[in-house]
Amino acid sequence: MNDLLEVLLEAKNKLIFLTQDDFTDALNEIKRSDATLILDWDDGAGEEWARFIHQKFGKVCMLNSKIGILFVLKSYADMLPQKLFCKYKICIVEDYDTKEWSIDLDALKRTLTQIQWDASEDAVNPTSFSLDDFYFATI
Repeated sequence: MNDLLEVLLEAKNKLIFLTQDDFTDALNEIKRSDATLILDWDDGAGEEWARFIHQKFGKVCMLNSKIGILFVLKSYADMLPQKLFCKYKICIVEDYDTKEWSIDLDALKRTLTQIQWDASEDAVNPTSFSLDDFYFATI
């Protein structure tokens, strides 16, 4: 299992979006890198995560609106501009479905208040979950 809290804390130290406009600018920068990307994000609903979907590769990027973390599909990573790699904590992933992550929810609440885990442990097991599970638990 990979400890997601360690990755998230690195991202918190890398970049924090102070306003919604900062986050929107980041999304637009990614979108400009590949006009074929489709943005999956409902800013009016207050969603914390935005995802980009590519017709060929499926979900290729996932970005949090509070901290500078960018989960990128390994098969798509070379298509992103290298300048993005210095701005964000980049986490290259094989897919968004494998249950390879774990997180200490008490430590998350104490150390990273920007991310709220809203799912019950019955819905998403914090000791074994996928990035898709994490997305839905913290959206």
